[in-house]
Amino acid sequence: MPRAARLPGLRQRLEEALAARFPYARILRVDRDSAKSRKQWEALVEQIHDGAADILVGTQMLAKGHDFPRLTLVGALGADAALFASDWRAPERLFAQLMQVAGRAGRAELPGEVLIQTQFPEHPLYAALVRHDYPAFADAQLKEREQAGFPPYAYQAMLRAEAPQMADAIAFLKAAAALPEVAEHGNVLIYDPVPMRMARLANLERGQLLAESPSRPALQAFLPQWREAIAGLKAPSKLRWHIEVDPLEF
Repeated sequence: MPRAARLPGLRQRLEEALAARFPYARILRVDRDSAKSRKQWEALVEQIHDGAADILVGTQMLAKGHDFPRLTLVGALGADAALFASDWRAPERLFAQLMQVAGRAGRAELPGEVLIQTQFPEHPLYAALVRHDYPAFADAQLKEREQAGFPPYAYQAMLRAEAPQMADAIAFLKAAAALPEVAEHGNVLIYDPVPMRMARLANLERGQLLAESPSRPALQAFLPQWREAIAGLKAPSKLRWHIEVDPLEF
């Protein structure tokens, strides 16, 4: 089950490799390409429960809240990508996802096994995962975040802008960063604007700008004034913006 099968054709290549290795196995691919509607998804789940597949190839959607009694072996591919992602919450999500994946195998009377592809088997995340030791993982994460100044030891808000052209979104964010209200609040740090990780959505280009402070009261005092000043900026007619406090996505 590829955790981060975002590269075009990765799941398809895996499916082809498995078909060559196990020519008599019934392989079923379960992802958003094969289950574009609820009806298609329900049909795939019914096939799985009926024992119409020997091998499943899919994404995280297979791990979320589904009980497959005959599933005894789970493989997670490409897990290491989250260890070095730009999003500091990525390891937290990886740990939760792999715990979910581990819960899919051997849920009935059949024993289960989980295999994880990694170049770093001694990494503390995997060590805690093997022990099912969430407290140890959480403690290590909190120590790292405190050293790096990440939440919950800092407080953040994200200004996001979307427009038909990325240049317009970035220019708007730069103007918001240069407002006088920013200089008046020395306890708030404004980072440079950057494109969002999913930079294009619904034919719009998306950028973002992070505001951060070691003090929540300082950030709360800053945001209303900043928002009012941003509302007064001249922007292209099709540009839209919003501020998200304690953002979950970067």
